[in-house]
Amino acid sequence: MKKHSIISCILIFTLSMFAIGGYAQTSGKLNVGDPAPAISYSKWLKGKQFDSFDPAQIYVMEFWATWCSPCKAAMPHLTVLQKQYEGKITFVGVNVWEKIPKGQSYETVVPAVEKFVRGNDANMGYSVIVDDKDQGMGNKWLRAAGQNGIPASFIVKENHIIWVGHPGQLDSIIPQVLAGSYDMKVFKEKSDKAAQKAREESEAMMAMFNPIQEALTAKDHKRAFELMDKLVAEKPDFKISMSLLKFKTLLTDVDEKQAIAFAIEFQKEYKTAPSLFLGEVYKTDNLSKDTYAWVADNFGSTTEVSNPLILDALATCYAKAGQYAKAVDNQAKALAIAEKALKDGEMVGTVMDYTVEEYKKKLAEYKNKM
Repeated sequence: MKKHSIISCILIFTLSMFAIGGYAQTSGKLNVGDPAPAISYSKWLKGKQFDSFDPAQIYVMEFWATWCSPCKAAMPHLTVLQKQYEGKITFVGVNVWEKIPKGQSYETVVPAVEKFVRGNDANMGYSVIVDDKDQGMGNKWLRAAGQNGIPASFIVKENHIIWVGHPGQLDSIIPQVLAGSYDMKVFKEKSDKAAQKAREESEAMMAMFNPIQEALTAKDHKRAFELMDKLVAEKPDFKISMSLLKFKTLLTDVDEKQAIAFAIEFQKEYKTAPSLFLGEVYKTDNLSKDTYAWVADNFGSTTEVSNPLILDALATCYAKAGQYAKAVDNQAKALAIAEKALKDGEMVGTVMDYTVEEYKKKLAEYKNKM
């Protein structure tokens, strides 16, 4: 994990499962060679719309999320592949696993995803859809196939799944599929075993995480914390994700001072923790000014920070703390880096034209309040 990364994709994925109500039970199994599940979506954002697969056409269904850095990194090359195989293969970006408000359907993410797609239009030169209200694509495709992470690609030919894997492998697989030299039987044997193992791991994770979710939903924080500690004792790899979840729970549902006390102890062991706390606090409203100021000051030096998102988060915290001079300083730095990245074509999918405009608006707002 990089020093100033706000949060890793794995950590976001783990915590996002809590945001959408825990790890869902998979809907059956989906293996290589099986008929492709139905296409379902809440909105078709771009490209020619269709509701079923044409047996004469080959499709690549590419699963992604706005928070997933590897997904965004793959987008420009997927665009190149769509142009290269125009008329032979249809690429469809399937948005899944965004964070949604408790008790609401997946359709609530459509405006935010649509804004992202518009801003990243040049790098998404293929069809794009957003999962349906019940997250059918995420459950009946990804989880059913044992794909517990994204990005993930499915090749559909003659209405059947013939290949599943990382989009980085498409360059070598697609020519074989088009040439008729791709051996699905050989791939299937290995793929099905891996998928079954992943499904079993997913079920095990569900058994571990859902009791924690149930305790949190019931506001039984003592029980939730005990279960988190038990999980970490059994699975040390989850220490960071469970610690951040505990911090978030203390912060919003228990007591802010207890959250900060916990954070101070935790970061003695994990030096990158201040980035994680910043990533959680800046997007949380209605906290005390002292909490916002603490998490911003606690981050430390920004001399080596080159990610405008981090500087924007710091500016947000300082503004919420009422410290507008510091907010202006950080927002100005964020704007300068974002403008350069946009001009140079860097940080694809992270810095877009609307990012720069939002930063300008914030900077003006903070200056007016000084």
